[in-house]
This record gives sequence, C-alpha cells and structure tokens, in this order.
Amino acid sequence: MGLVGNRAPAPLAEVRPASSSSVELLRCLDDQDPERRREAAMDLAGVPEVVPDLLARLGREADHRVRVAVLTTLAAQDTERVAAGLAVHLASDEADLRTAVAEALSTMTGSVPALLPSLLAAPDRDVRLMTVVVLAGLPQAAAQPWLVQMISEDPDPNVVAAAIGALLEGATVMHAPVIEAAARRFPNDPFLSFAARMSLPPLAGTAWWRP
Repeated sequence: MGLVGNRAPAPLAEVRPASSSSVELLRCLDDQDPERRREAAMDLAGVPEVVPDLLARLGREADHRVRVAVLTTLAAQDTERVAAGLAVHLASDEADLRTAVAEALSTMTGSVPALLPSLLAAPDRDVRLMTVVVLAGLPQAAAQPWLVQMISEDPDPNVVAAAIGALLEGATVMHAPVIEAAARRFPNDPFLSFAARMSLPPLAGTAWWRP
C-alpha cells in the first residue's frame, strides 16, 4: 500500500442553495451515461443539501472518473458530516474505493481532525491502516502527533510499521525514542524490526540500532 504525499487542501466550495437545476442534476447521477453522471457530480459542488445523495451515489458508483468527481465535490465541503460519511468506506472490501476515500479525507484539513480519535480506535486493523494513508496526506504539523500516538499505542505491528513510514518524511531526532520503543514492543516482528533499523540511524545519529 503506497502512502500518498502531502498535498494542498482542496479549496472550500462556495455554498449554493439547492434549486430546480440541482434536482435535475441529482437525476443525472443515475443516468446510464457515466460522463453525464460525472458532469452532474461536478456541477453539484457547493450545494450542502445534496450531500446525502452524493454519499449514497459514492457507495454504488462503479466508474472511476465518476467516483473521483463525487469525491472531489464532497471533499470540497470539508464538514464533519461529509468526513463521517466518507470514513465508513475506509472499511470497504474494494481497495480502490478505500484508497480514493483516504486520499479525499486527507484534503479535508478542517473536519478530519475531529474524526481521528475514532479512526485510531477502530477495531478493524484495515481501517487503521487506511487512517495512516489519511495522515500521510495531511500537513506534517497536524499529522505527526497522531502518527506518534499510533506508533506508541497501536496493538498491530503492521499498523505501527506503516505509521513509522508515514512519520519519516518529517521525523527528527526527537522521534527516535518513539520508534525504538515501538520496535521493542514487537521484538519478534521482522518487518517492524527492519523498518526501525532503517529509520533510526539517520534520526539518532548512530551507526545501527540494536535491541
């Protein structure tokens, strides 16, 4: 699973009231032509009343370009309502949908922080792994405390290793003890041990880390 890089947050959509044209655009979301569905999704930008319809469309949309358009329009709203509606798809069985939603959430810098405590506590390991993808796309200053928490507390070594990878781009020597402690929590996990061994020397200024 590749981690996305930092991106500028999407600009907030200009809020527009629902209108008769919005009703027609909602009908177009069910059109058989994917291009018409894509255009309708984009043209519904800035209309808060259509958020439930767009969230419902996302759950059943199979066309990649339409899905991207729906996510773009939803993410531009950047509200906790939208963030919560998108986050349910982090548990999807469809990898492309999970990744697309995680990347959309990572642009929602205004609303996603309130959602992070529940995501970090999710019982599903895969949801927590996708949360690392979300954090990797947020500005480093906002993401680092959450990544440190995951490295320090998450019970799954794969999640911890992913969080270490996401942290490294902006990590400093102060993060070396956190990574070392994580490796000591899972002494029998070769992947996590390898991740720690590769990351610690540059951070700690040592030739090699030894458990």
